[in-house]
Amino acid sequence: MNDNLRAVDWESLQGPYGPASDVPRLLQTLRTHDPAARGEAEEQLEDHLQHQGLVEEPAAAAAPYLIDLLADQEAPDRLVAYRLLRTILDCVELYESPRPASDVPSLSDLASQRSDWWLSRSPEWRRHGGFQRPVTDPCHASAYEAVRAGLPTYLQVLQDPDPDLRLGMAYLLAAFPQEWATMSPVLAQRLPVETDPAVAAEMCIAAGLAGQPSDGAIVDAVRQWRGNSDRLLHRAALIGSVRLLPAPDTALLAELADCLMEPVQDWESQAGAMANAVASALGGLTANSVPQLAGLLLERMRVPDPHRHDFLALRLLLGLAFPGGPLRDGTAFDDLSPLQQEVVRVVIGASLLRQGAMMPRAIGECNLPYTEESLATWCAGQPHSAT
Repeated sequence: MNDNLRAVDWESLQGPYGPASDVPRLLQTLRTHDPAARGEAEEQLEDHLQHQGLVEEPAAAAAPYLIDLLADQEAPDRLVAYRLLRTILDCVELYESPRPASDVPSLSDLASQRSDWWLSRSPEWRRHGGFQRPVTDPCHASAYEAVRAGLPTYLQVLQDPDPDLRLGMAYLLAAFPQEWATMSPVLAQRLPVETDPAVAAEMCIAAGLAGQPSDGAIVDAVRQWRGNSDRLLHRAALIGSVRLLPAPDTALLAELADCLMEPVQDWESQAGAMANAVASALGGLTANSVPQLAGLLLERMRVPDPHRHDFLALRLLLGLAFPGGPLRDGTAFDDLSPLQQEVVRVVIGASLLRQGAMMPRAIGECNLPYTEESLATWCAGQPHSAT
């Protein structure tokens, strides 16, 4: 591996503080048996690989070394390699979905399209010649692909005796939906024999974030954890199942709606992570695959809770109710479908527009009035035209 390090022109790679000439030394230090030295090297490497939450040029070049370290069972600390690979993934900004293209837009696709429409009509973008959807920076694309290249290693380490390593590998797998055909047989093999509830839960969530409609062993492997006495594991199995089943059942969707809309005090907490995982898994579905989900979300939104934030649920609901995108200018309330009218009534009745700045924008992205007063006036028959 030292030869591979020397083969990279580190001096030409720019990090946040200049050339990455120190990176090879720091990577080698990760193999030392001195914990303090390893910790210091890890901290310095984080500063080279990312800056203010965005990945930097040295990340793609460092990833192969980290993958080799992760695979080395003789290394003093393989988790440090996982943590740095995760840092790279978490700091990559992709504007194109890694999920295989589909003819039918998902709920997340619809939300992105509504956002693009909103931005295209903003005065600021018009002053700058119009809105153009950003594309992924080559540095970010390279870093993502460099980490993705480690998939065979992640699948191998998923069988390691160390549960912390298995947990980390399950987290990494969720980032590569285009590799579902490769990872699903391994998950199907590992899930039935997994003994650590946290690891089993993370594997199920990986299926929910990276999976696609499937049958056979992987479906059975995830389903076996549904109904588990461990609440986290049970919900993780629901998240996994909803992506694997072509037609998720209503009971499954109802429980996911409950999870999505439970009050969350800290979005960095386990509850926040689960809510976001539910939103991501449901966002990968199409409107016509879960028609009953709209009613389940509306039922819960009708009962306001001052400790709850409904943005994740509303974003999904708008995709279900407005699959054709924003309304045409001049649309009247009476022109809406019954589902669309009910969504508007619940937005007003539950005071959803008071839940923060993202809620009015979400409503405005459908070309609806996005203040309580203007929305109520429009519902009473007065015209509305977005500006």
